[in-house]
Amino acid sequence: MSHNQFENFDGLEINLFKDEINSMEKYFESIDKCSNNDHNNKNKELIKLNNLGYCYQYGISKNKDEFKAFEFYLNSAKGGYLGSKNNLGYCYQNGIGVKKDEFKAFEWYLKAAHEGDLFAQYNLGICYQIGIGINKDDKKSFEWYFKSAKEYSPSQNMLGNCYRNEIGIEKDLEKAFYWYKKAAVTGNKFAQYNLGICYENGEGVKVDESKSFELYCKSAKQEYKDAQFRLGKCYYKGFGTDINKQKAYELYKIAANKDHTNAQNDLGILYEYGEGAKKDLKQAVYWYNIAAENGNEFAQYNLGMCYEIGNGIRKDETKAFEYIEKSAKNEYLDAQYKLGYFYDNGIGTKLNKEKAFELYKVAAEKGYNKAQNNLGILYRNGEGTEKNLEKAFYWYNKAAENGDELAQCNLGICYDCGEGVEKDEFKAFEYFKKSAENGHIVDAQSRLGYCYLSGNGTNKDLNKAIYWLQIAAENGDTVAQYNLGECYELGIGVDKNEIKAFEFYKKSAESGDLDTTFQLGYCYVNGIGTEINEEKGFELYNEAAGKNNYIKNEKEIVNDLDKVNYWYHKAAENDNKFALYKLGEFYELGIGIFQNELRALEFYKKSADQGCLDAQYKLGHFYNQGIMIDINKEKAFDLFELAAKGGNVNAQRSLATLYEQGEGTEKNVEEAIYWYKKAIENGCEESKESLDILLNNNVSILV
Repeated sequence: MSHNQFENFDGLEINLFKDEINSMEKYFESIDKCSNNDHNNKNKELIKLNNLGYCYQYGISKNKDEFKAFEFYLNSAKGGYLGSKNNLGYCYQNGIGVKKDEFKAFEWYLKAAHEGDLFAQYNLGICYQIGIGINKDDKKSFEWYFKSAKEYSPSQNMLGNCYRNEIGIEKDLEKAFYWYKKAAVTGNKFAQYNLGICYENGEGVKVDESKSFELYCKSAKQEYKDAQFRLGKCYYKGFGTDINKQKAYELYKIAANKDHTNAQNDLGILYEYGEGAKKDLKQAVYWYNIAAENGNEFAQYNLGMCYEIGNGIRKDETKAFEYIEKSAKNEYLDAQYKLGYFYDNGIGTKLNKEKAFELYKVAAEKGYNKAQNNLGILYRNGEGTEKNLEKAFYWYNKAAENGDELAQCNLGICYDCGEGVEKDEFKAFEYFKKSAENGHIVDAQSRLGYCYLSGNGTNKDLNKAIYWLQIAAENGDTVAQYNLGECYELGIGVDKNEIKAFEFYKKSAESGDLDTTFQLGYCYVNGIGTEINEEKGFELYNEAAGKNNYIKNEKEIVNDLDKVNYWYHKAAENDNKFALYKLGEFYELGIGIFQNELRALEFYKKSADQGCLDAQYKLGHFYNQGIMIDINKEKAFDLFELAAKGGNVNAQRSLATLYEQGEGTEKNVEEAIYWYKKAIENGCEESKESLDILLNNNVSILV
């Protein structure tokens, strides 16, 4: 806002006019001294008339009477005194003792300006810049400021503004600095303030915090509210001086009582957080409200936040929405994002994903990282817009580059699942790691722990896996609690502890997690970490299978839930080996339950130990490929051989491959041929091609 940087014209002209009374009197005295004797008496009379006008206008030694002031100015002007012509222009401009008439104001300023009156030339510059009584013309505005700048500090200051803001002249920060400095030397409080801004921001000069602070002090001592506010900022941030929140509070309060809206807002912040003053939420709301009613977008936002959470005032989401909306209309970026969030979640208004999308997009395109992330979410889910995974990835990436931890996690998920980008487990790991280490995103912590646990995108590291799963679990992540429960149950990275495993499963199940509800039931049925309670276990199986709300309009998967429930019951009956195998298969493929290869491995082991051929093959496959376990070709060979001899066709084919390649055993082409043939006899068509290739490469072998 203008009052935070460079002076407001409306206030400037009036203030300067009052401040310049003494200067003008000196000016009149100098004219008086220089007058020729022939005109001396006449000029004295005209000056007296003009000065009487001053006295009546401002109530100096006279009762204030603006009509009389106007009459005296008029009589003096008719006599030819140019100072009165300027003052008449001022009266017409502001309706002092006469009906307001900006056109006549401009005419009187122009007359006086052409006759060389510095004040009229300055006022004429303002008329052209703002459009008072004449069409706006920045170039002419600059010209009139320049004419009066040689001897008049307000014009020097305005020239600085012109050069800084490219008003009627090309932008030139060095020249802006020059004119501000020229005016500041004379004690002009506005120029001192503006020169302080130059030193603070390095505009036309090197940054110098000490000089900036010194200039704000000088301007503030002259009661300039912008400088008082800025000086408060210096004390608050320790800019050019030591941090002193109490002095910041005092200066904010002075400026706030002068209707400086940013000072009112910042005073509210100090009250809200108890900085420089005792924490007082009611006072915070009081000052936010005053500033907000005066149109301050920051205060409108802060007041909205107070209403949203009931901070210092009764919670009212409708009012929160209203103030956030006002702030957003005033182009405050935080508010534009927040308004989108309100529409996205139906806070203080009806849920409206389309409006949420529009507002997120506005804020996202301005570089607001939270909006960029949320825009990605809407694109991913097809909410408020058409589903577009590539655009979701694009916005996640934008936000992640700007350091948004949640977006880094979401970007990791894109790479992990191949959504909107080619699947890349290594990049997924990198982004999960960034997100987990940079912030408090529990999903990233949980996923990072799982990467270390499974070796996805990185080397397996059970110590790091447990570390991150523990952090995520403590922060309430149900997946981490479940995975940590598995680690304790199976002794992975920690000493086996079924009681702790049960505790973690129970915590996770409290959130209604489907996987854990099944697993908790399994613990009760089998007495893992708790006493056997089949009734409770079966109740949990049925509860999980009956949770159709988890999966909407997916009849096949709901039916699979029933299958999972059925096989859990079967597994409970004397550890049924086939039921255990089926459960392993469900977990491996994610049928009716979230995919979990570690849990699949556990069930395959149990089933294989009881002689299930299919489970022996599957377990061999896990060892052969290193799925959730270190690669062990020898164990894979043993398991394939066991299952192959029992007639498992997949094991026969896999056993042939190991013999052919000499993995887990010595290379033996004859055995490879034998087992390929066995597999073919049992209907494995793929083995025919493998056998043909093997024979072509070994033509000397008699078949």
